[in-house]
Amino acid sequence: MANPFTITLVRHLPTQGNLEKKYIGWTDEPIMEGIKTKNRPLTMKQIIGSDLVRCKQTAAQVFSGIPYKENANFRECSFGEWEQKTYNELKEDSLYSKWLDNPRKLAPPNGESLEQMEARVLQAFYEAVEELSQPVIMTHGGPIRFLLTKFANVEKSFWDWDVPHGCSYELQWINKRDVLEGKRCTSFSVEHLMENERM
Repeated sequence: MANPFTITLVRHLPTQGNLEKKYIGWTDEPIMEGIKTKNRPLTMKQIIGSDLVRCKQTAAQVFSGIPYKENANFRECSFGEWEQKTYNELKEDSLYSKWLDNPRKLAPPNGESLEQMEARVLQAFYEAVEELSQPVIMTHGGPIRFLLTKFANVEKSFWDWDVPHGCSYELQWINKRDVLEGKRCTSFSVEHLMENERM
């Protein structure tokens, strides 16, 4: 590939809610303090990503000095009334049990289904591809799982993707047109950005 088209997907660094295994889709909480990240050679001109503070803070730490463009469509799935709750707090709720069986079609109360999240993420993704030469997208676990399910050259289901915090996924295509036509990438690699990979 002479000049492949590269897209980099980055999951934000962990928050306290992540550590406590809470649903924090649209909850706007900061990343944890004191996380050390690896130094990266910076070649990109702009980062585009979620407007939530954990993504903006991660970009500022990992890609210091690179302009950041917010797009709310790159947010995590909204868990509505289940935000900041854990599995143990919700497991007796019959609505929650039904949602666990079919999260793509069903939505939490005042939240959104995975299908709704996927539709807005895909729109934002294609906009980024049109606008930027080698997009770097700072986002969340759900959007990254969806984009890997759709575009990675390794076929896995949504929940089979392991997407740790502070991980970077680089996907390459022969050209931009292949991306816009919905083709799977030709190569795929993963990089852990945290010095301590498992938090």
